[in-house]
Amino acid sequence: MHKIYNIISFCILYALLISCQESLEERASQEAYNFTRKYCPTPFVNYVRTDSITFNKDTRSYTYYCTFGDILDNKDIIDANRNKIENMLISSVKESTTMKPYLEAGFHYIYICRSEKNSDDILIQVAF
Repeated sequence: MHKIYNIISFCILYALLISCQESLEERASQEAYNFTRKYCPTPFVNYVRTDSITFNKDTRSYTYYCTFGDILDNKDIIDANRNKIENMLISSVKESTTMKPYLEAGFHYIYICRSEKNSDDILIQVAF
């Protein structure tokens, strides 16, 4: 009888622990929300400011909304260096240890970078 009680107790405890875990999508959504609420808009660093980060559970996509300022706020400069900028954005995610579980789970990343002078102008948009 004592053995059966232990098995039932273990099963109940296991079920409670499993139900308390949040999914990777829920965690990503909460992290994006918390970062945006606490830190955005960030100060400009290397002419880039992060305005907000969102996560879409249905598409499993992080979207970073950024603003380019100063000398980077120039469509000609962006066009001339588009491949370098895209590779930099992709590398920043791939090299991030905090993003590793999301990359391994197949999450997508989108960067939408706008002009500081004219927020209607999208200077670059990268999705991977």
